[in-house]
Amino acid sequence: MKATDLLGAEAVDTDGRRLGRVHDIRLARPGYDAPWRIDAVIVGPSALAYRLGYSEHAVTGPGLLAALARWLVRRSRPIPWNQVISVKQRRLVVRPGAERAGS
Repeated sequence: MKATDLLGAEAVDTDGRRLGRVHDIRLARPGYDAPWRIDAVIVGPSALAYRLGYSEHAVTGPGLLAALARWLVRRSRPIPWNQVISVKQRRLVVRPGAERAGS
């Protein structure tokens, strides 16, 4: 699978409820020598605030930028990769409640 298979894909739960589009992919690795793996996909209207680090409460400034970024991030959320059931034809199907599991 390539990142381009995920970016821009529509995310829905098993009931067909639309969660948004995948705007970013969060990678992690369990150890220094371990390979990188997908940890989560960021779903919602925009992932800009996540990319700038403003989804973390520890990032507080500059004040105006932080306020704007938090306003943007309010509807974006990470979906843990282990909650993704399938990826087919630019559509991710996730378990119900997966958007709350990643908060």
